[in-house]
Amino acid sequence: MKIWEIGARTGIGGLRMSEREEPILGAGELLVKITAAGLNHRDLMVLAGDYGHDLPESRIPLSDGMGVVEAIGAGVTGFQVGDRVMAPHFVNWVDGPYNFGIFAADLGVTADGWLAEKITLPASAAISLPAGINDQTAASLSVVAGTVWHAMVAFGGVKPGELVLAQGTGGVSIFALQLAKALGADCAITSSSDEKLARAKEMGADYVINYRDRPDWAVALLEQTGGRGADVVVDTLGFPALAETVAATAVNGRIGTVGALSGTPQAQASASQGEMIGKNITLKGLASGSREMVAAAAAIVAEHGISNPVDNEFAFADAPDAFRHLASGSHFGKILIRMD
Repeated sequence: MKIWEIGARTGIGGLRMSEREEPILGAGELLVKITAAGLNHRDLMVLAGDYGHDLPESRIPLSDGMGVVEAIGAGVTGFQVGDRVMAPHFVNWVDGPYNFGIFAADLGVTADGWLAEKITLPASAAISLPAGINDQTAASLSVVAGTVWHAMVAFGGVKPGELVLAQGTGGVSIFALQLAKALGADCAITSSSDEKLARAKEMGADYVINYRDRPDWAVALLEQTGGRGADVVVDTLGFPALAETVAATAVNGRIGTVGALSGTPQAQASASQGEMIGKNITLKGLASGSREMVAAAAAIVAEHGISNPVDNEFAFADAPDAFRHLASGSHFGKILIRMD
């Protein structure tokens, strides 16, 4: 089968197409013919050597995807050949609390990912897709679903009428907007593009802020809301921008930090401890989510007919172009690679 490998981790230029034998189906597993795969910012970090240690050059990238069950291993129940499935990228984190062990089987990092014609998945991790979730949404759902559900619901405990802040218009933030509205919450979103903010407004955003026009975007948010800060923040900017994020957060607010778009994961926090204490803010670092969280989010997606906006789709042979489009930052929503 055809695959892509991460190569020497020198960036997108290190990606290389190759061929190998189909994965061997084991007991308790599903063999899945992949329909499409989705890109996330962490995939760029893997290629650059900034995410994951001592990875082999032969590692198959991408943590998001969906496909059709082609064969079923011994002892597996609850699935049939032809079922459409997806899975969380931490395939060993089925439910329960987080632990370091989940990183031992991280699709696209410590385990081969979705940028191939076929993949084997533990049946315990696989999620059957209801008809209400289309292929393009399913292929780009698991990472954002687990991350946002963890930040907004499992940790954030968002309630109807509360205000959620999403930063930027990448996949995580756009899904945060859609999930917030489905759960009855208000949502504020930031971007440097008025065009993207207009699209977010059409999708239900209650407040939009152009942070290029207003570098003091926290003040701009409070001006729009009449002084109301965000009750829950899905923080994709990270620690270099934490001071501004804290300024935009309400008393008793919850910040789930999931990304580092304003710097790197090694950056130091810019926020004042005093302001965090004064507002009684809770800050939690989040490593995506479990199968249980992804499944819970997927149920809301199916119930409300949510469809991930896809900015662009690329052919399997053009995978490097998909990564370059992601790196450009010009996208709104998700980027897909179609296997056919």
